[in-house]
Amino acid sequence: MKTAACAIIVSFLFLSGAQAQSTNDADNSAIEHVFNNARIIAGDGSVVEQGSLLVRDDIILAVGPAASMDIPATAVRHDLTGKTIIPALVNTHAHLGWEAYGDWGSQFFTATNLTDHLYRHAYYGVGTIISTGSDKEDVANAVKLEQLRGNIAGARYHLSPGMGSPGGGPNPRFTDDPDYWGVHSVADPEQAVRTVRELATSGVGIAKIWIDARDERRGAQVKLAPETYRAVLDTAEKYDIRIIAHATTLADHKTLASYGNRRFIHMPYDMAVDDEYLELVRENNIYIVPTLGMITKSELWYIPAFQDPYFADQVPASVLATLNENYNPPATNRSAAAEQRSAMLANNLLKLKDHIILGTDAGAVGDFFGYADHVELALFVRMGMTPAEAIVAATSRAAAAFGLNEVGSLRAGKAADFVILDANPLDDINNTRQISDVYLRGERVDREALRARWTLSN
Repeated sequence: MKTAACAIIVSFLFLSGAQAQSTNDADNSAIEHVFNNARIIAGDGSVVEQGSLLVRDDIILAVGPAASMDIPATAVRHDLTGKTIIPALVNTHAHLGWEAYGDWGSQFFTATNLTDHLYRHAYYGVGTIISTGSDKEDVANAVKLEQLRGNIAGARYHLSPGMGSPGGGPNPRFTDDPDYWGVHSVADPEQAVRTVRELATSGVGIAKIWIDARDERRGAQVKLAPETYRAVLDTAEKYDIRIIAHATTLADHKTLASYGNRRFIHMPYDMAVDDEYLELVRENNIYIVPTLGMITKSELWYIPAFQDPYFADQVPASVLATLNENYNPPATNRSAAAEQRSAMLANNLLKLKDHIILGTDAGAVGDFFGYADHVELALFVRMGMTPAEAIVAATSRAAAAFGLNEVGSLRAGKAADFVILDANPLDDINNTRQISDVYLRGERVDREALRARWTLSN
């Protein structure tokens, strides 16, 4: 599909959808709204009890104690006594477009499906999503453009083109698809430099590199060479492109960090992190997406989505039946080696907790958009982080990792992207699921209408 045609289709299909996101009337434009008497968790570790949030259009004007706020007499007042406000979540790693809720594949990467995934994130309080390395770029760019024009709402969409060795890159679930469109090949340092320059010319600000050789059926039997990914990193720095590297071994993490990489998809899975690595992480202010949901499906306590009411209330019964039919439960007799690996991963996360950011890998490994974000938050806490630390990882730190300065915290001048909760997540991280309302760009997301549409679809 040509980009221009795609943009026209997106505009036609979703202009009304963008309007349906908000229940604000048109005459509310430029009127201040104040959300009073709430606990405000700002996203940077600070908390205001009995606070107020003042918003006009899509911008936060002020945040502070309700008793000391200077509220305009004309402001529309919302009493949130007993409720908690947090920033909308920032997910830095997912794979949009392929998931069809009961099916999966490249044939589903359409403007319609991609946009639906932005709304699904918004439904669950995710305000920003980075889709990494598997987007069909002409479709993705058209959707992004229409969102910037205001014709599509949902989570703020950032795509991140992928680079890898020829024949390498994504896992075989993607590459076995006969219509998979591939990655930007970087076979040597010279091609790496050219590719990054081309991405910069097309306006790319975030890009992904795969390091490991994971798809031997297609010939990628060697890892991306260090001199090649060093050329990617050096050139990207010149063009202000933020690189995130897919790497799963401690050795690869160390080499990438020593070359200046500051963002990782996956933490080291092969062994315990050591002092040398931890020093590299601290010195370079490195950010790590651990994707715990992806690696914990063999745990006995793991709850599949179709058994969770929090997921079940927004999909048709037919989807739940399909998921149930295809489910393979974990073995009940876990080996000592499996137990040791689980303990090692939890220990790695705890040592790296001040550098962890939210990312789910949803859309690639069977997890589901928005829902997976809350599962990941719960896993952060299960493996040793406090709820307050988990919220920082999922908001301000995740935004800072990619220079997304307008989102991730509740401060004057920031975007009015926030979630109103019926319970305090500092008491129990699962209270992030107790969503009363979601506001993105200062407008209320019509979660009821979205849920009705999704549960009635087949």
